[in-house]
Amino acid sequence: MNKTVRFQRWRLLSAATRRLGEAGSLDGILEILRISARAILQSDGVAVVRREGDMVHYVGEDAIAPLWSGQRFPIATCISGISMLERRMVVIPDIRVDPHVPLNAYLSTFVASMAMAPIGHGAPVAAIGAYWRTTAPIEEDALTLLDMLARGASAQLERIADERLLSRIAS
Repeated sequence: MNKTVRFQRWRLLSAATRRLGEAGSLDGILEILRISARAILQSDGVAVVRREGDMVHYVGEDAIAPLWSGQRFPIATCISGISMLERRMVVIPDIRVDPHVPLNAYLSTFVASMAMAPIGHGAPVAAIGAYWRTTAPIEEDALTLLDMLARGASAQLERIADERLLSRIAS
């Protein structure tokens, strides 16, 4: 990757991080991720997912073709759910050979490889996924940037919660 492209990606991350710092809700955070992550990661698609009890809800996406926006899946059967439950980034260079991937859910999509990162300290409340149409090792820069986006979103969620707690104590 040339230096100009790398610089552009990090510049976009910086701008997204500033916007995350101004977000006042989980929905606001997820929208910022939806509109900025694909360009930062240079992926073919991104999805943002909210945890709703034992389900995950694909609340937004930006992709070259439709993915799962608006759909809900059981948390234990979905890669975003696994990422949240295990509190770690899940990286899948080839969806066809990973036993965790529910292939039927991917057959109608362009997705060949992916990475999913949880959002929220402690028990994650959301996740962000990046998808590519090729089955190659996912570049380290993209994984680092995805992790930084998820960590920035997590930090802002914690700040929002702290502010709400302080305002209740002050009342």
